[in-house]
Amino acid sequence: MKKITYLIVVFLAIFAFNNCSDDIAGTEDLNYITFEVGIPTIVVELGGSTSIDVKVYSTLITGSDRSFNVEIDSDVTTANAESYSLSGTVTIPANSNTGTVTITATDNNLGEDPVVLGLKIGSGDELFTGSTAEITIQKHCTLNINDFVGTYSGETEGEWGPTQVVTSLDENGNLQITGVGVAFLTGYWGEEITSMATLPVNVDLETGDFTIDLAAYITTIYNGEVQPTYYLTATGNLNACSGTMYLYYDFVQGGTSYVEYFESQTKFTEIISIN
Repeated sequence: MKKITYLIVVFLAIFAFNNCSDDIAGTEDLNYITFEVGIPTIVVELGGSTSIDVKVYSTLITGSDRSFNVEIDSDVTTANAESYSLSGTVTIPANSNTGTVTITATDNNLGEDPVVLGLKIGSGDELFTGSTAEITIQKHCTLNINDFVGTYSGETEGEWGPTQVVTSLDENGNLQITGVGVAFLTGYWGEEITSMATLPVNVDLETGDFTIDLAAYITTIYNGEVQPTYYLTATGNLNACSGTMYLYYDFVQGGTSYVEYFESQTKFTEIISIN
């Protein structure tokens, strides 16, 4: 297959000659084919599939159908082969310079991060081809807040012990949470919980990002003595694709941040899923 750089040289030569002549013999037979530019991202819903048509253009118009091989460019493709399908050829109909390749992306071994499908036209005699078409495939998962209501299981990142996080909906259908950090307070810290609040979770339903504003949360007893109230603040994400909650929290007691006290955010991180 001739390099596209050769084609550029040809075009420059044609431009130069056009200053002297309006009709250069042979240029009408230049055989060039390329994919359209600006191909949109293929967005695939969780468990679904999406198809798009990608245009292929040729400089020649002939009186018969012409078919060209469509190949995967492995140098740029990061998509799993099971997550897409397409025909191995594209046909440009007679008396036309446009063909169409239909690409179907499926949520089959499709991860959460965007991936790329690279397509190129197969080589042929006297055929000039454009650059590889790089098509992004992205999985999208619509967040249903009800999917994140329940009791979570898993070990805390700080190895405090099993998590005891429970979520529910308030009377207005908004998410609320309790049980955060219980293993740290009762296990590692050795305190007895005497009261624990259920706090509102402010969720962005488009991104799944959430915050828990600093609020009075837990009261405890240690060695028979009432301890200052623990305040809780947190950020995180509800991942609709995996059904996982990423929770990064902090206790503040008497003006002291426990994330700062332990000099570690990871000790107060929970990456957990509904039972």
